[in-house]
Amino acid sequence: SRPRNRGFIAPHDYLKISKADVILAFWGYNESYDNNPDKFKGELIKWIDDTKKQNYSGKGAPRIVLVSPLSHENLQNPNLPDGKANNARLLKYASATATVAAERNIPYVDLYSMSGAFYAINEKPLTINGIHPNSLGNKIFAEYIVSTLFGLETSKDSSKLESIRSAVLDKNWHWHNRYRATDGNDVWGGRSSLKFVDNQSNRDVLMHELDMIDVMTANRDKKVWAHANGNRYYKVDDSNVPQPVGVKSNVGGKSRSSNAQKEGTSLYMKPKDTAAQLQLAQGLKVGVFASEEMFPEMVNPVQMAVDTKGRLWAAAWKTYPKWEPLKKMEDRLLILPDENRDGVADKAITFAKVHNPTGFEFWNGGVIVASVPDILFLKDTDGDDVADVREVLFHGLDSADTHHSANAFTHGPGGNFYYQRGVFHVSNVETPWTKNQQHGNSAMYRFNPRTFEYSFHANNSPNPHGVSFNYWGYHFATDGTGGRVYQVR
Repeated sequence: SRPRNRGFIAPHDYLKISKADVILAFWGYNESYDNNPDKFKGELIKWIDDTKKQNYSGKGAPRIVLVSPLSHENLQNPNLPDGKANNARLLKYASATATVAAERNIPYVDLYSMSGAFYAINEKPLTINGIHPNSLGNKIFAEYIVSTLFGLETSKDSSKLESIRSAVLDKNWHWHNRYRATDGNDVWGGRSSLKFVDNQSNRDVLMHELDMIDVMTANRDKKVWAHANGNRYYKVDDSNVPQPVGVKSNVGGKSRSSNAQKEGTSLYMKPKDTAAQLQLAQGLKVGVFASEEMFPEMVNPVQMAVDTKGRLWAAAWKTYPKWEPLKKMEDRLLILPDENRDGVADKAITFAKVHNPTGFEFWNGGVIVASVPDILFLKDTDGDDVADVREVLFHGLDSADTHHSANAFTHGPGGNFYYQRGVFHVSNVETPWTKNQQHGNSAMYRFNPRTFEYSFHANNSPNPHGVSFNYWGYHFATDGTGGRVYQVR
């Protein structure tokens, strides 16, 4: 199945947008949990036959390459499965894939056998959890795929390779924000048809942004080819990108979908004036620790926490609800130290740029942070307060409504991490333990970054935004729509 949020573009349509003429198909890991390779062969043949009928590029049917699943790497880690059970199934599915490739006369890459060989000869791990490649694994497996399909060796010129890789990552960033566009409920889902000033809808604005990203992606494809041909000084020219649709403010009752009372005003109080109006219990006082006035990068803070050095951290979401093409992506995790202990932050340090940082929590000398569809682990290893390690722990979270996607990260007393997410979302998370977990609940979820276990935890509808434990280990959750508080047990 293909879990996606409401209205998401169909697979054939996306392949047509990208004018796909070659498709590398990686199937088998999730399907292997059915332990029915004959059924898998039938489904794979059906997919091939259906794909061969398409003409995405305008030049005829696409060529297909079938790639077997990786074998499961035994990381010799007591927190993770050793992979024996998985490999017994994966071997059957790799063989089934090879059989179908031979029957349909389709090129086949045997990553199952070769990944096992690569695990044996490399001192360093090639996966993060046994099934998902790390950076080194991706490099080695990519080189093998190139060698198998083209009979070519990868260039030994590391500077040229890094130049090409940098260009590819730039292109991938743009394509990813097109293919997995965040805030999809406004792009193509239930709220896309809401109309505002001059009958302008969310869809009018945001679908146009996807068209802009298409052009930006194509421009960066030229950069990839230029770098591959030795022109490392090629500069991307985005002058051909359509300008964004002008959006008029609906503040003041101008919107057909709202009202003046709900929309409020565009005038905001100064931080000190706001602090002066707060009603406090006897014996308490409040001051301004940090603000956008003091630190322009601290826009739209959505979660904060204090590290073991006593420093306040904040997730700042300047590009809410999503990155806008032709603008810089300025979302970030900030460290706000108060070095002289006067109750006011002395500076703002950007620990990392993170798109849509809806939640974070400290762990293992670093930070776990949501950047849907990913959960990332970031770490500073050289002491400069800037992350130099960035790993994807989990993938497949939804972002249909970014403002209530994975949020309120909390490290529980049992070692698990908890977060909540609201309505309109689905998730499809792979782990080394069991079949991919698909969920459509507005609820709380938990995961363990040591074992890579992930599970649904408790319902909490419609838009939960808070998780907490007290000193006795009692578990509490809140809902941001109704303002209700629950004990989770």
